[in-house]
Amino acid sequence: MSKKLSKSQKAKKAAAAQQPSLSRRKFIVIPAVAVAIGATAFGLNAIESNKRELHDLTVIGNGKPTLVQIHDPKCPTCRRLKKIVTNAVGGNDQLQYRLADITTSEGKALQEKHNVPHVTLLYFDAKGKHVHTTQGIQESAAIKQAVQQLFGAQS
Repeated sequence: MSKKLSKSQKAKKAAAAQQPSLSRRKFIVIPAVAVAIGATAFGLNAIESNKRELHDLTVIGNGKPTLVQIHDPKCPTCRRLKKIVTNAVGGNDQLQYRLADITTSEGKALQEKHNVPHVTLLYFDAKGKHVHTTQGIQESAAIKQAVQQLFGAQS
């Protein structure tokens, strides 16, 4: 004797039959895509965090000497100087390097305060006192020498 199914039981059975089954391939692809999305998000977050730190001018006078580049991101010469300075002082724990982006209000204010054009380096001592300025493209060796003479910090 066969049982008759109620309408709700038939609907449940039909819905279960229509559910797609996950193939083995989907079990591999879905986690891989999730990992790729997570890694991309992590990388973008790290880049944004580094960018925020590089543009943080509030560190001037926090107890470490600071080298600030007056920077216009659209200027090829500014981008070139940024690479040179990064190579010259990168990894120096005794010195902070920051960009005063003149397209932001903070960067523009610092530029106007010191009355300098972009492609300029401003050197500040640990107390935040402006001690030296250089304008234009500088060689890596000249930047290292200035840092050594002004702050005694090896770069």
